[in-house]
Amino acid sequence: MKAQLDENLPPSLARAIHQIAQVHDHEVVHVRDFASTGTKDLTLFELSIQQGVRIHVTQDHHHRRQPEREAIARLGLTVFVLAKGWDTLSHYDRAARLLEWWPKIMHVAELTTPGSLFKVPHKRASSGTLSQVKSTQ
Repeated sequence: MKAQLDENLPPSLARAIHQIAQVHDHEVVHVRDFASTGTKDLTLFELSIQQGVRIHVTQDHHHRRQPEREAIARLGLTVFVLAKGWDTLSHYDRAARLLEWWPKIMHVAELTTPGSLFKVPHKRASSGTLSQVKSTQ
């Protein structure tokens, strides 16, 4: 399965996770690998699907804006939003925490209906659960 990290996360983090996740045939890329910095979300989502991406990890809160939610559902992109608190972690702690969450993220993505959104809490994966963001429609 192919996943991407949004531009609000460092490209080096995508490369690091890719090196570990490829053992399970998962590919991890960064949006800057195929889109310019500042590309609007709706365009980015379209480009992502064209690149074979199925999972989008971000610190943006896409679920708050209806056009983005509709595009996520229509395109079948599964989005994982890092909850408030992730931005308070140091670079190394954020990397370690995301790597810790990665198996759960991939497992949920494999089992869920494409087009779903999930919130990833900033606490440790061993004591946290992913929560699905319900549609406001």
